[in-house]
Amino acid sequence: MADTAELLFDVGDERLLTIGSVVDRLRGEFPDISVSKLRYLEEQGLVTPRRTKSGYRLYSQDDFNRLVRVLGMQRDEYLPLKVIRRELERSPASPLPSARQGLRKTDLVGTGEGREYTAEEVMQLTGADIGLLDELEDYELVRGRQVSGVKRYTETDAGIVAAAAQLAQLGLRPKNLRVLKSAVDREIGLIEQVLLPALRSNRPERRREGLDQLDDIVQSSTQLRQLLLARGVRRLTGGDTR
Repeated sequence: MADTAELLFDVGDERLLTIGSVVDRLRGEFPDISVSKLRYLEEQGLVTPRRTKSGYRLYSQDDFNRLVRVLGMQRDEYLPLKVIRRELERSPASPLPSARQGLRKTDLVGTGEGREYTAEEVMQLTGADIGLLDELEDYELVRGRQVSGVKRYTETDAGIVAAAAQLAQLGLRPKNLRVLKSAVDREIGLIEQVLLPALRSNRPERRREGLDQLDDIVQSSTQLRQLLLARGVRRLTGGDTR
């Protein structure tokens, strides 16, 4: 059934999107999205759009938000679909933190990181085994904290474990990831040299200015890191000989 037309349907007080409209709206953040991919996600039970009598798929705003979450976890946390489905069933509203979302100012000034997970929950959510989790702790890539005799991990820790689990499948163990942590530690040290006086200032307006600058530095340095990595990969694959 051809249902790629970019149309909106008003059903009661709700506005529904055709599959073509959904693809167009997702393409800005997920350039490789396609109608066939959305159909595949539907076949896997990750989204269930309504159908018209003629068989056209119609997506609600909740369906759209769910797709953004699924695609984001695929792209940023490298989670397999069965793990994503389990996470959606466990926690319909809040995804693991996405590396591509970057740091928000609320992340920078907040006193906590939201939900915490036990080791068993982290392993179930990410597909990691206890050996990998122990290695990540040994190399200080994650830091569990004891709460009433149970070790708990933050949402950021869970996101790190998810990425590390995928890399482990490709032959990169936590000991190989130390270079990444070292690079981040050096970057934080550089930011600290520039902004620590402002961030520790007793003047609220000076701290706000420091947070604005911190947000700009984080976003720009993340973009620079991605571009440098992309250039290196092109050289590795023979696409850039400069």
